[in-house]
Amino acid sequence: MQFLDFEIAHLEPYEFLSPSNGEVLIKAQFSCISPGTERAVLCGLPGARRDFPYAPGYAVAGRLLAAGKGVGNLKVGDRVAGRMPHADLATVSARHLFKIPHQVTDQEACFIELGIICLQGIRKAGIQPGDVVAVVGQGLIGQLANRLAKMLGAARVVAIAPSHNREKTALLPGGADEFLAFNDDDVSLADVQADIVIEAVGSPDANLTALECAKDKGRVVLLGSTRGLTRNINLAELVQRRELTIVGAHINAMPEHDAGPQRWTYWQEGRLFLDLLANQRLSVADLITWQAAPTECNAVYENLAQGGRGQVGVVFDWRDSNTSKSAA
Repeated sequence: MQFLDFEIAHLEPYEFLSPSNGEVLIKAQFSCISPGTERAVLCGLPGARRDFPYAPGYAVAGRLLAAGKGVGNLKVGDRVAGRMPHADLATVSARHLFKIPHQVTDQEACFIELGIICLQGIRKAGIQPGDVVAVVGQGLIGQLANRLAKMLGAARVVAIAPSHNREKTALLPGGADEFLAFNDDDVSLADVQADIVIEAVGSPDANLTALECAKDKGRVVLLGSTRGLTRNINLAELVQRRELTIVGAHINAMPEHDAGPQRWTYWQEGRLFLDLLANQRLSVADLITWQAAPTECNAVYENLAQGGRGQVGVVFDWRDSNTSKSAA
């Protein structure tokens, strides 16, 4: 699958090389769309890469078909999840793959990268039992954050979005306790008074909304990747006088080895995410609102370009596809 230019997505045949040292060949079963990143590239939003063609996607579950040397304990036939673009087959580095526990389905496991993104942000939030947590943005990242915050003992999780489009999934069991659409006439963000606010959009408007929802001396975690230019923010009034703490959270800032209480490694967070699924402490299957065939990619990305129109988790089902061929 490729973006050939802005707002042009195609399913293309391609050739791939056999795995070299440290690489494996994966047959995809399911891949999960990362809405923020993929929409940003597709629509040319500020802060997104602009070189085409571009292969979207980085969260896949599949079967290991072949392996080069030096791939650790991975072997042919393993069910694995990790970094791989939306594709039927791909040769990828074994460094970013996890074995899938037998209790976890492929549909659930393909959320792996999104889960890691959310876990490192939630960890930096430092949620304590009894905290009121507000999550700004109710796309896939925001709704995963709802569930993780609730699992950590938040007394109340408030889901915040501009409209009611994603209210139903946000309020599913294990998710948010309350939903606020801030474009409603009777909603006052200052009344939220959250101990911790998780901003899961990345836009300047969402950043401002997050600051308004926090109580004095509260903590605001910027989990969404920045998309847009921020101007004319009164930091003295919104942040300094209220003694707010702002924490940046991004997967690229995760440590390779030296972990700490609020900075786990990529590997630790990935294993934890799969363990939470395996032990049924976290559910993601009910967040899948569209299981699409790869041939539907134009319809999927048209929907994404228009803001998602009520979709939350969108996955591609690659089990019956065959768009690639090998090259020696």
